[in-house]
Amino acid sequence: MPYDTANTYETIELFGLTEKDAVLPIPHDDILKDAIVRETFEAMLGQLRGTGLEAEIEPLAHGLATILQRRKVALSKELDRTGDKIKALAKSHDGSEIAETALEDAQARFLQIRETVGAIETMSEQAAECYEVETGNAFIPASGSRASVRAKETGAVFEAQQLLEQHDRETAAKSKVEGVPLIVSGGTDWTDIDLIFSTLDKCRERIKQNRNQDIFLCHKGAKHGAEMIAARWARARGISQARFDPRWSAHGRAAPFKCNDEMLDDKFAAAGVVLFGGNGVALNLGQKAEDKGIKVMRVADPAKSAPQG
Repeated sequence: MPYDTANTYETIELFGLTEKDAVLPIPHDDILKDAIVRETFEAMLGQLRGTGLEAEIEPLAHGLATILQRRKVALSKELDRTGDKIKALAKSHDGSEIAETALEDAQARFLQIRETVGAIETMSEQAAECYEVETGNAFIPASGSRASVRAKETGAVFEAQQLLEQHDRETAAKSKVEGVPLIVSGGTDWTDIDLIFSTLDKCRERIKQNRNQDIFLCHKGAKHGAEMIAARWARARGISQARFDPRWSAHGRAAPFKCNDEMLDDKFAAAGVVLFGGNGVALNLGQKAEDKGIKVMRVADPAKSAPQG
């Protein structure tokens, strides 16, 4: 254990947390991933394999991953609220010591939450990977100007603005999806994992050669079949994904067809469409894509084309 960390814990053991806002160190990523998340999954689910509770592994694993996902979302919202508070404090800063202290405290809280969000995000991603290893399924979660009066812009105000601007830049860079869109759709009863993996590997390589860009995957986020396997492929290859969820409450039965229109929107400039088997929705996607001059690859389901014995 590093000296600083050991000294921190010894101080706490001797004197307790002497300050209300005392900050303890956050574990390193390897500890978050292995000693915490992976071992938690193994400790809880490992003993269920080969027992009458084996069927509960999938929902329990999904639940564990979902808890971390929801906590990440909650903390991100708190981070946004703290950022808004910093903006308000910086805007109303009157140069007083009270205002200075409040602004410094808010910045410290912002940095603390941001570090926590990063740690929970690391754990959340590892939990998703553990879920996929445990079940063989892809984890799909349940769902301006800062002008101020220059005369009152003290060092704390300037630092607060710099902090928020840096966070905005980092968030934008992290959320930006690079590459060429490749749309994938198909049957929810598709089971051939190897065929999807090999097909998408070839499509990716061909697009990289022709356009000198990597791809990102567009799909409707189905929890079973071809799209689920494609999402699993994307995670395994480190490929970004854009999920177009059908908005059933707004569009009713037409929701999947509306998703097709959104994925084929000209602003995305899709490189192509790959259909693994599929139903009427997939056929509609292929037809609309061809009408727009977008190349469509249709891959037959071997399970359905195989001769009957």
